Amino acid sequence: MPTRRWTYFLPSYKKLRLADPARKDLVEIGKYTWQTWGAAQKRKYLGQIKNAFKIIKDRPEIGPPRDDIDIGLRSHPVNRHIIYYRIGEKELIIVRVLHQSMDWAVIARQTQNG
Repeated sequence: MPTRRWTYFLPSYKKLRLADPARKDLVEIGKYTWQTWGAAQKRKYLGQIKNAFKIIKDRPEIGPPRDDIDIGLRSHPVNRHIIYYRIGEKELIIVRVLHQSMDWAVIARQTQNG
């Protein structure tokens, strides 16, 4: 997946960046969706996630703080997945895109370095 496809510039100096684990999550979501529901649904669902990235970009404070998982982490739901992200000084970092049924302990271990 090309980097430019998932990079959005924020008002003023901020941009949105996907951490490597989030990129892998999107690949897995795409594979599963394609295998289960076909190519059209894959495009639709990944498009919905991409639109959620735009919402986060435009309104970074929209997601509630998730300090119960990791300090500085925020979350925003999209269908059956949750986007986990951090607000940095110069960019927003999408840390993970995980199914709502995922174990919180897994998230905490894998979001330390976004």
